[in-house]
Amino acid sequence: MANLRKNNIYELQLWLRRLAQLGMDIPLIIPDGIYGPKTAEAVRIFQKEYGLPVTGVVDFNTWQAVKEAYKEAESAASPGKPLCVFPSPDYVVSPSEQSDIVMCVQSILAALVVAYDEFEDIEPSGIYDEKTADAVRLFQRINRLDETGLVDKKTWDGLVRSYNNYAHHPGYTG
Repeated sequence: MANLRKNNIYELQLWLRRLAQLGMDIPLIIPDGIYGPKTAEAVRIFQKEYGLPVTGVVDFNTWQAVKEAYKEAESAASPGKPLCVFPSPDYVVSPSEQSDIVMCVQSILAALVVAYDEFEDIEPSGIYDEKTADAVRLFQRINRLDETGLVDKKTWDGLVRSYNNYAHHPGYTG
């Protein structure tokens, strides 16, 4: 593998190792940057599986195929990308505001009804009304935050933490 440098070999080995960990029937190799017999065997098995010429040599087509297989496997095995909604650390969601972030706050509060018995159903409308402010104050009280009825970064972080704890829990039935 004279045409592959040590860091390229290491990267290839990382990709092959991850594919093995995610269920592909190739040997689990230890990345070391050396193209030895175990790496060559993993490459041959990969090439056979992907209909490439089985040479044990990493040419452009093999490199691209391993890279794409790795990217697809990682994408399939990872959770979706997070949505960053809160505009900035100093932003405060307040009464009368009408926005997408209010809709998100209301949706989180609506989902948390199953976790907090004291909550009333919130109908997400995107308008920060008195019912929303009351629910925020109740959430703040339960979570020992300042009971302002406003959603600052601290309250937002608490809402998201609670949502992630409850909505992603196997027992959640929302």
